[in-house]
Amino acid sequence: MRAMPLALVVSACTFASLAGAAPVTVSPAAHKSLAPDVAVGPRGEVAVLWVDRSPQDRALAAAGTDPAQHDRHLSNMDLYVAVSRNGGATFGALVRVNRDSGSVWGQVVSRPRIAAGPDGTWHVAFVANEMQPKLGKPALTTHYTRSTDGGASFAPSRRLSTLTDADMSGVIHGGFASAAAFGGLTVDRDGAVHVLWIDTRRMMRETDTAEVYGVVSRDGGATFGAETLLVEGDVCPCCQLVAVPDARNRLLLGSRLITADGHRPSTVARSIDADDRFGAPVPTGGAPWKISGCPLKPTALGVRGDIVHAASHNGGETPPAVILATSRDGGASFGPAAPVHPAAQVSDSPSIAVVGDRALVAWHAKATGLRRIYTRVLDGAGTLLGEPVELAAPAGTSQYPVLATRTDGRVQIAWQQGSAILTTVLDGPGT
Repeated sequence: MRAMPLALVVSACTFASLAGAAPVTVSPAAHKSLAPDVAVGPRGEVAVLWVDRSPQDRALAAAGTDPAQHDRHLSNMDLYVAVSRNGGATFGALVRVNRDSGSVWGQVVSRPRIAAGPDGTWHVAFVANEMQPKLGKPALTTHYTRSTDGGASFAPSRRLSTLTDADMSGVIHGGFASAAAFGGLTVDRDGAVHVLWIDTRRMMRETDTAEVYGVVSRDGGATFGAETLLVEGDVCPCCQLVAVPDARNRLLLGSRLITADGHRPSTVARSIDADDRFGAPVPTGGAPWKISGCPLKPTALGVRGDIVHAASHNGGETPPAVILATSRDGGASFGPAAPVHPAAQVSDSPSIAVVGDRALVAWHAKATGLRRIYTRVLDGAGTLLGEPVELAAPAGTSQYPVLATRTDGRVQIAWQQGSAILTTVLDGPGT
């Protein structure tokens, strides 16, 4: 792995966060960074993962192509991680996760994921660009890698999804022959590693519906079992999956459904067996949203016991908004959905962190001008408390927040600030 000097990796802004700490910029200057994810390890280590599109933009510029006009479906990017061992105050050297430069297919709407194992292993799942040799066409596949040395290096990635012979290039944007993308990653309470993705291998040409496949490792990512069809049919092919274990160590899956009449509701499903196969998805409510195309919107989850919070963008609301609904029976049913930011012109990209009996939800919104990040507290029953609070981020556009619960009862947040990735610690939502 190549490491960049620490001076290029870490810089502190002069703006205070909600907890009084200055945000830290983890991406290097003059790079174009996007799609952050964040995780906290068992000893309080903080890892921030993001996509770097600089290799792609340099190649396009050398070929005489304006990067701003490039089709973002055809991405050739890199993936980086920075790890803090002092609670997020400073971060170590930047490490490239992918061995082959430009091999990552990175998008904010299909962001790579990072999770920590109970032994401190960092697990990463991402989408890679590959060529289908029989067809001579590009394909998207789900890859996995891990770091067993605290994030100092990552093993060569392994493809977990099958590179099929299916040719759906006439249907899939970007001309891909097939896609195993928009995936989720989680480590359950027993340390098993679950990687899931949306798969087009059985997609019918006359429909938009895809399916969910996945694999499980029960030895900390050393090996994975065979891939399994987890959700059959009717899955929105472009809305990233979110997987979270519940108190019984069942997986809860946030995804989006395509109904027969063209609506795309946010849903939550529960695993029903040891192979992670899921039961029928349960809609989380909100106004009907009928859209001819891909919403490109995930369903964020926060779980405590039988309480399940689900937040998602709904374009059917007036105005389009992040709505939040809570289940008190483990995801079997959901109460009424409510907008998290009623005064915003539009709100999007939610994330949830559960701390004790409460939770914190973050999102970005246009309230008066540029996109800015806001947070709000949920009580134990899922009631939104107080008013939205704007994150104390630098001036300009702040967007795509991700949250992770810390071992000290606070919350780590990472986000995209312009073309940089920032992170800081927020006060917990209390009890």
